[in-house]
Amino acid sequence: MKTRALIGLFLLFAVNFFAQSEKNESTIPPITINRTEVHKITSVTNGNLYPIYIALPGSYNYTKDNYPVVFMLDAYSSFGTMTQMVRLLAYNKELPELIIVGISSEGGSKEFNYNRMRDYTPTELKSEKEKLAIPVSGVGEKFLGFIKDELIPFVESKFRIKKDDKTFVGHSLGGLFVFYTLFKEPNLFNKYVMISPALMFDDELILKQEKAFAEKNIKLNASVYTTVGSLEDSSFTEPWNRLISSIKEHNYEGLKLTTETAKNETHYTIIPYIATHGLKSVFEK
Repeated sequence: MKTRALIGLFLLFAVNFFAQSEKNESTIPPITINRTEVHKITSVTNGNLYPIYIALPGSYNYTKDNYPVVFMLDAYSSFGTMTQMVRLLAYNKELPELIIVGISSEGGSKEFNYNRMRDYTPTELKSEKEKLAIPVSGVGEKFLGFIKDELIPFVESKFRIKKDDKTFVGHSLGGLFVFYTLFKEPNLFNKYVMISPALMFDDELILKQEKAFAEKNIKLNASVYTTVGSLEDSSFTEPWNRLISSIKEHNYEGLKLTTETAKNETHYTIIPYIATHGLKSVFEK
């Protein structure tokens, strides 16, 4: 069951899903998203190159205001969906205007798959069966170091953000990594959104991490939203239920926790929940 779930993770963003033609079939310019820009950062922490996608709110160039900032994983695949959804909800006053910082991947879909497996996993898998699904893993601590010591200071130096209002969001392996960050560096962000997190990874590593965290901490000052789809495989839903039960049992002081099972949603259709439910929840007054 675990191996099948891990294979599913590998196939989540499979190469043929994002296949690009080798030929330029048109000279018509591609669609672009207004008020966005790309900065490429080569990390001194792990030596990897990260294209950083920035989406600025509509009023950014007409005010001197500071804005809440959302850091998102898997920008290679989901930056457009996230940006347009957030802007629509801000227009309808369901969210504040936000700066979105998307951590992307250099290269194509093959490199994207490789990089997310490498960066979003806190430990290196030892089982040969698991390695068939996730052949590279265990660089999560260095990736977190890049975010903490390089990316956040870069964003703070370049853009007018509210330094006390930072949100971290992720889906699947990204959701796993956001949970890892919550218990590893709980004060790095104020708000956390985890959609369909891959909590089966490495024999439910995050559940063990949370229990170890609870032994030393009674406080967890964060606003957290997490969900799984009702149509997802039990390899996703059962570890999620166990982790949520453990978090509730420890009853952390200062934690605002919102959980739900998304009715009739699969591992793919649930992705927009990052904005439509997750961000709405953690920004709710």
